[in-house]
Amino acid sequence: MKIQISILTILVLFFVSVCFADYGTMKKELEDYRPRDSFAIRPSSDILEQKSDSREAMLSVDESQIQILKQEYEKNLYGPVDDAVTMGVDEKILARLSPTGDDPEAAAELIRQKINLKEIKAIAALRNTDIKAARKKVLAEIQSFDQVTHLDDSLQQYAAFTAALNNRVGPLKTKDSIKAEHPFPGLVALKGRIVQSQVDMLVEQMKIAGKQVLQDVDNAYWELAYTTRSIRIIHETMAAFDRLLDVAASLYKSGRTSYQDVIKVTIKIEELNEDLVTLENKADNGKIRLLELMDLPADTRMGPVKTASLPETIPVPEKLLPIARDHRQELAAIRFQISKLQSMVEMAELMKQSSFTLGLSYFEADHVNTAGTDAPQQAFAEKTMASMKNNQPVKPWYGLDSPWLQQTRQTLAGLEHTLVARENATDRMVYNAWFKTDKNLRELDLYQNRILPLTKSALDVSTREYETGSIPFSQAIGSYTDWLNVKLTIAQKTKDLGVSFAALETVVGTNL
Repeated sequence: MKIQISILTILVLFFVSVCFADYGTMKKELEDYRPRDSFAIRPSSDILEQKSDSREAMLSVDESQIQILKQEYEKNLYGPVDDAVTMGVDEKILARLSPTGDDPEAAAELIRQKINLKEIKAIAALRNTDIKAARKKVLAEIQSFDQVTHLDDSLQQYAAFTAALNNRVGPLKTKDSIKAEHPFPGLVALKGRIVQSQVDMLVEQMKIAGKQVLQDVDNAYWELAYTTRSIRIIHETMAAFDRLLDVAASLYKSGRTSYQDVIKVTIKIEELNEDLVTLENKADNGKIRLLELMDLPADTRMGPVKTASLPETIPVPEKLLPIARDHRQELAAIRFQISKLQSMVEMAELMKQSSFTLGLSYFEADHVNTAGTDAPQQAFAEKTMASMKNNQPVKPWYGLDSPWLQQTRQTLAGLEHTLVARENATDRMVYNAWFKTDKNLRELDLYQNRILPLTKSALDVSTREYETGSIPFSQAIGSYTDWLNVKLTIAQKTKDLGVSFAALETVVGTNL
């Protein structure tokens, strides 16, 4: 009997020992276990030792990303003018002339030698005051990134200073409720996105200002080139009329023509002299315009004009339409404005309307000493309320500024319609600019390659026939006038082609 009892006791002890096997090690591992930071509910000692919790870590990530964005924008603005390169400024010339941005004497010395369109564009991109003003606006808006983070830093410091004042209310060493955290980390990211959209919009406006300046440079240059070429043509024509005057005088002395021929040639030479004075004054005005765009003194002397090259062909409008919709800065500015309003509406809705989650996993900063079905208080919420304590709304902005939110939504909808309208208008502007450029290109080819040789041949033949008395004086001077008009027309069409092609690039938003 004793043997049976001993065996039974041994079996019982064996099974009991199995149930309690290595319980101490398991208990120690359980006490040492720490979940990931994003889900951790640390004891009070951990809270005292660690200065930042998971929310602050998340917030610091948002703040660091905002600071990185700020630094990138500042680097792009203070670095090379990449936007000017996309607008048609030669990158190598821009890098070579970059010292002239802060040295007006160097820029003045450069244009005293010759007037080169590519160099003038680079100097204007570096020195123009309108571009500098637009860049300063972007730099000023970039400081809004610091406003986003500094406000939250101030609120955190205030919460740290006043934390000890409320140590008799509620538990002493527990985390705050996640609902009471201010600001919610997601709002920091939204505010950063709003500022980013605003900065991007101002960057596009800076590009628009630069694009307009470069188009003004093109217009002023081609106007000056046309005027300079017209002056040279008039000088050549006056020399031809002087030879015709000598022929008319010789025929008059020999009695083969009347003195009226001499008078008519003399009148035509006097008219050309007067046109010459007008063109010289017009050339001075064109130089003043270029100096204004380059932010140089009006008394700066400029050298001769170097003729710039013109495009021999232009792309068809069907290829230009998608390029214009992608690169036109006016459309990009509206898109960034839409993005800004979308972020504003989203932030307002987060602070005003209930979220999609019921918040049942939120820890409400209460001590949890018991667990299970008989626990007087559960660790996490089991239900959600329509309102907070004292019948306060769940969201603090509930019912507040609803008209402003509706206004912002309507403004956003209006901007979306405006974007569609501007895109359709861009298509029309591309077609109109292409039509003018194509027309000027065809007419320049007509006058330069077909009409000018014919007028030159007619001039040579009429001069010889007038010397022999085969044709009257009216036909001879008509040939001279036609030759003059054709050469002036070629100069005019060259200017029109340069101006219209610059306008086409402005509409498209990039260099073609």
